[in-house]
Amino acid sequence: MENYKTRKIKFKEIVEIGTWQVKVYTISKSGAFDHPLFYKSVISQLPSWFQQENSFDDTNDKMAFLILHAGTEGIFSLINWWVGKNMLNTHIFMTNPEKPNEFEKISGDGLAPCIWELEIINHERISWIKNVLKQIPNPHFKEYLNDTISIEL
Repeated sequence: MENYKTRKIKFKEIVEIGTWQVKVYTISKSGAFDHPLFYKSVISQLPSWFQQENSFDDTNDKMAFLILHAGTEGIFSLINWWVGKNMLNTHIFMTNPEKPNEFEKISGDGLAPCIWELEIINHERISWIKNVLKQIPNPHFKEYLNDTISIEL
């Protein structure tokens, strides 16, 4: 096990994928997140990832957040969106940086996000409560989309 080192968490942009709005975040183990071919490829995967349903409740507001994490084992892609208003739907994929177009789904066997990814998820949870759940019947979706985090942790 390696000693703990901080990593930069950075909000990159909001992308529109059909009727979806997606907040994109990056994290890198070593310096800046610099994987342009992978980035283009992962964005093109989003329409098919949004087709994945869960066994509980798949109603959603077509807003998601994507975490791209260049870590030790490869580049992790975590696509997340709120279902049933208060449950987080999460799918985790891993990519070898040498093969930026190949995505292996690794969630579903108990694997959960790491400590750096959880910081983004916590921020998004707080923002969803503040801007959406506490504002029903008039949720503030624009404020939610504009509420982002960039930090070194």
